[in-house]
Amino acid sequence: MTTTIYGIKNCDTIKKARKWLDKNEVEYNYHDFRSDGISKSLINGWLKEIDWEVLLNTRGTTWRKLDDETKTSINKKKLSP
Repeated sequence: MTTTIYGIKNCDTIKKARKWLDKNEVEYNYHDFRSDGISKSLINGWLKEIDWEVLLNTRGTTWRKLDDETKTSINKKKLSP
């Protein structure tokens, strides 16, 4: 079974994960959200398994650029594809 990791190439966590996987010769597929996109069905599948807040990257530059009103107004309904 091959694992798929999802992320963006600039992400330090993804860089560390890929480095570890390569070093340990673990077979994996890499899916870059920016270049490969993402389907609504995949996101909805994840949302059935985990809380929506886990999928929301609040540490990235995009989040930090949002104004406080926008940040506080975000909820599951707004984020659902």
